[in-house]
Formats: sequence, C-alpha cells, structure tokens
Amino acid sequence: MAASTPVEGESAWEDKRRRILDGAAAVFSSRGYSKGTTREIAAQLDLSQPSIYHYVGSKADLLREIALQVDRDMTTALRDGLAASADPVAQLRAVITRFTYAVIANNLTFAVYRSEQRWLEPVVAEEVQRHESEFVAAVRAVVERIQARGQLPDAPSSVLTFAILNMVSESHRWYHQEGSLDPAAVADAYCKLIGLP
Repeated sequence: MAASTPVEGESAWEDKRRRILDGAAAVFSSRGYSKGTTREIAAQLDLSQPSIYHYVGSKADLLREIALQVDRDMTTALRDGLAASADPVAQLRAVITRFTYAVIANNLTFAVYRSEQRWLEPVVAEEVQRHESEFVAAVRAVVERIQARGQLPDAPSSVLTFAILNMVSESHRWYHQEGSLDPAAVADAYCKLIGLP
C-alpha cells in the first residue's frame, strides 16, 4: 500500500500510537509479554481496550511495533553516526552517542526488545535480526578501520564490536532520568572507556 500524504491530525495520531506503545512496553517489561494483557495496558493509560486495537492492534501487533521502533532507532543511530564524519573515530563516537540517546530515551522499548524477541512473528523476527546483523557489521567495519590506525586494542574486531554495542544497549538496565548523568555524559564515558579521544 502506498504511503498516505500527511494530513492535519496525523501527528496527534502518531503521538497516541507512541503513547500506547510506551504503555505496552511498560507492561511487557514488568509482567513479561506472555502475562501482560491489553486490558492492563489500557488501564495503565486510562484508555479503553478498543482504543488499543484502533490505534495499534492486538497484543502481537503491539510487540511487533515495539520491535520495529527499536529497529528504526538503531538504523537511524547508525545512519546519522556514519554520516557525521568521514573519520572513523568520529564516526564511532557519533554512533555510540546516538545509540546511547536512543536506548536511554526509549529504555522500556529496548528492554522489551531484548527480553521478548522469542514471541515475535517469524517474519518480523527475521527482519529485525537481519537489520541488527547489518548494524553490527557496519560498526565492526568502523572498529577495524580504527584498529588499523592503532587506536583501539589489537583484539578480534568482533569481540570489540560486541563489547561496545552491548555496553550501550544495556544502558536501559541502570539509567535513571533523575540521576546526575545525562545521555551525552554517559556516551562520553563509554567513548573514554574504549580510548576514543
């Protein structure tokens, strides 16, 4: 189906959808996908169950949209990070920074994505896993360029890449909005930890 032309009120529609997805992520994060219900999500958001179905769909649709949102966040972080500079060190720093912002801003959706993937429809799981593999491969290529300059440890590039990405993606477990660190400070700490200037 062709994309529709943006119309007045579309932003309000998307805001409502995002609010519902955030509510679903909160329920699935605390109760698990298998135990969480659309009734709980509706109650948490002070909406009717039919509203959930109207704006997003079934429980399976909610999980699918959460996974696709994380997929878009990761793709955007990679694209924008690589476009920030031609220098691989600057690229890696930019990817880490943008990815950290995405994980922290949408910590519940990332938590659900990480813990509930087994419940995704196979076609959706295959799509997001393919994009995640492409994300890892692109970051690994940047890591290898930096290693060739002697600016990262002489270790398997796959190990360094997974260490960097897991460090960032696990931010959702401990970061608190009311804490003293903002996402930029967290990203900077990650970059310093691996020796990026």
